[in-house]
Amino acid sequence: MAQKYSAQQPNSFEEMVEQIEKYIRGEINRETEVKQLHYHNIAHALQVKRRAEYIFQAIKPVLAQDYSALELRRIKNIMSICALAHDMVQIFELTPVNHSRKRCSGASEMETANKLLRYVQNLNLDLASSKGDHSFVFSDREQQIIREAILATICVPDPYGSRTENVSASPSIYQPYLYNSDKKISLVGGIIALADLGTLGMDGAEAYIQDGISIFLEDNPHFQQLIRSCDRFDSTQQAEIKAQLLNMSRFIVALAYERQARFEPEIAGFAFDIRQILRHQVFIHLNQESIDRVEALVPSKTETSYSELINFFSSKIYAIGD
Repeated sequence: MAQKYSAQQPNSFEEMVEQIEKYIRGEINRETEVKQLHYHNIAHALQVKRRAEYIFQAIKPVLAQDYSALELRRIKNIMSICALAHDMVQIFELTPVNHSRKRCSGASEMETANKLLRYVQNLNLDLASSKGDHSFVFSDREQQIIREAILATICVPDPYGSRTENVSASPSIYQPYLYNSDKKISLVGGIIALADLGTLGMDGAEAYIQDGISIFLEDNPHFQQLIRSCDRFDSTQQAEIKAQLLNMSRFIVALAYERQARFEPEIAGFAFDIRQILRHQVFIHLNQESIDRVEALVPSKTETSYSELINFFSSKIYAIGD
């Protein structure tokens, strides 16, 4: 007999969504505990969900010209599932102890989509075998939307890096999904991708910087102890630590410039009216003032001292907590 995924049969699509989101939260919390995730945790998932829902509400009047109220509710629920789940699985490559953790681009997103859709498909089977209302099962097309939206958040290195004066040649990242000229982006996929890297544009410089530190700590968990023991190292060790911290600082600044430079190409797949809303009502912090704020707060110049970098990173790491 097939495994039952629900102790109580959902009575509406919204109840089914609630059950899926409960499952997602549990999986994220397990990943966080086992893999020491300082960024790809439930806090980030909820932030992306919040930003995605804000984008959706802002452009809803335009969408209402093409979709019924029922269709919009269903799209919103599917979008919320994708936003919450998009980083549900985190896969790291095998690396030596006290080395930076590495990811194979796309592996985490692919496994996240597969795992979530297995759960959704089993819920569909449970519902199909019951005598209840089958109208709110996830269709094949909706399952494809879920897969595409999660894969839309795949980030790859920018082959050109930063082109700014102070952080020349610093590496950066972008989401190739938003640049696929051969295929029209889906509404849900586009929103999730924008929300995922939308911290600077939607939440401002301080939140963006804190995200950067969280990512650094997640990829370099050994640095938490290194920074706390910063006075014990000799000059050679300090130089090595400084170089790594300075690289991360430059990455944070470089990515801020990239977020602004890439905004117009990334929203090009949306209708004109939606682009206007995204520019003037949603991504209100994606401007030179915010970038100047990031540069003012993040020590990224060559002459930055070891102690200045230690003080900057330690204050942000302590804000994250253990």
